[in-house]
Amino acid sequence: MKKECFFCHTKTVEKLIQKFNPADSVAEEFLRSVNRLFDQEWDSSNPYLATKIHRMAKEKLNIANLYEEEKLNANKQLLKHNNYWRTLVNDSSDPFRMAAKLAVIGNVVDYGAHSLNGDDVAEQIKSLIHNALKIDDTGELHERIKNAESVLYIGDNAGEIVLDKLFIEVMNHSNVTFAVRGYPVINDITEEDAKQTGIDRLCKVISNGYDAPSTLLDHCSDEFLDAYNNAGVIIAKGQGNFEGLMDEKNEKLFFLLMAKCKPIAGMLGVNKGDMLVKKAV
Repeated sequence: MKKECFFCHTKTVEKLIQKFNPADSVAEEFLRSVNRLFDQEWDSSNPYLATKIHRMAKEKLNIANLYEEEKLNANKQLLKHNNYWRTLVNDSSDPFRMAAKLAVIGNVVDYGAHSLNGDDVAEQIKSLIHNALKIDDTGELHERIKNAESVLYIGDNAGEIVLDKLFIEVMNHSNVTFAVRGYPVINDITEEDAKQTGIDRLCKVISNGYDAPSTLLDHCSDEFLDAYNNAGVIIAKGQGNFEGLMDEKNEKLFFLLMAKCKPIAGMLGVNKGDMLVKKAV
């Protein structure tokens, strides 16, 4: 684990303690548990460590869904502006690219270590619309989707799922499967979030069967793995999914994300805050 990643995990823990303000004894036991985790599994992947930390938080704080209110609010905010997003896409000279870009911009919705500053999610998204994609493989993605028998879209966060839904509508593909997390973790989407936004009426929704804020194939359900292995195109949204799948040498795989930290930005050859649509190989 890089030092920056350590600080990111500790910031997450600090934010959780500040958010729920548990008794000192509870907070101290949570901190001791996290420190033991770092001692025992320092070399584990960041998504795996994040999974363990949030499991500890749910257990120690006795809260099953740590960001339930924030997720519902993010979904409501972006749905409220749905006509605006749709107009942006319809009025664009390249609706597919605009819809893909909006889906990437939606990745700014984050309540983990890289959390939003302020509550007006929609306005933050609007402020980024004129920023260019630093890496732009949308043309190839579009062609792959046109020729694919099936598309697997691996979702990320609540709120941004509204823009994922719009992108899937613009794809206009008859066989899209949308994957969500198996259980609540940070503000990542679950089947409940999918139903709130109506994406389950647009395409098939499946759970990956696991509670990582990422996609860790060794832990995913058979249903998810079947969809993953047989998809003609795979779209993985967000930095968390990138961290879980970045070593996959899969020509069908495309990443849509915002680089939210310097280590990941450096790995991708971009700057922190840059947005990209990037094929895996």
